[in-house]
Amino acid sequence: MAMTENSRKVFDFLKDNFGEKLTHQGIVAALGVTSAAVSGSVNGLVKKGYAIRTEETEMDENGKAVTVKYISLTDEGYAFDPDAEVKKD
Repeated sequence: MAMTENSRKVFDFLKDNFGEKLTHQGIVAALGVTSAAVSGSVNGLVKKGYAIRTEETEMDENGKAVTVKYISLTDEGYAFDPDAEVKKD
């Protein structure tokens, strides 16, 4: 099954920024798509093993510990070529 337009945008953005710490809101802002579209796309990529979500505890500007959630492609996701996907009719 081919990726939707939004899923392809999210996938391409993650691939173009491979190795960077990307947040859900950062992806929404960068792509100009809805939060729901990013969530659905990331959920699909995670389910296929192409992306992961990680959490890190960081200090905010007030010195308070906050949990930040990041999204990134796995090595398998980075190697995946959606254009080479077998299309079934």
